[in-house]
Amino acid sequence: MKLDGFGLEQSKDHEFSRTRMLWLWDIKDPLWQNKYTSLKGHYEFAFGQTMPSDPVVSLGISPVLEWHANSQWLPFIETGLGLTWFSKTTHFEREISTPFQFSQILGVGYRYKDIQLGLRYQHHSNGDVVRPNNGYNFYGLTAKFWY
Repeated sequence: MKLDGFGLEQSKDHEFSRTRMLWLWDIKDPLWQNKYTSLKGHYEFAFGQTMPSDPVVSLGISPVLEWHANSQWLPFIETGLGLTWFSKTTHFEREISTPFQFSQILGVGYRYKDIQLGLRYQHHSNGDVVRPNNGYNFYGLTAKFWY
């Protein structure tokens, strides 16, 4: 699988901040399209660190779907569901119980040629498999560069 792009993400969850590198693999053909919109997708592998102090490292993989308007400036809505591994299950007072968490993505943004900028909400939770299930709710900015 040839790498099709990379990205950066900066996000916050109340007292925590997170920075992630994104490696992107594009699904070449649209999954669905009509005259005005198209559904495209890509796979996202993420490596990140949640701060402050005693950092928590995370690795994640998510398939991401994007609804695009068919225009020169491509506004989009993205959604994804994946898995993330965290190096610690306790970060200050936050207890997530299990190192593996489900990861849900919801975002909006614009793509112009090979540059994509967006706002993203990402929730990490173990789905109440084990309690406590405090999870994370990150809000942030993404920048993706395709080639």
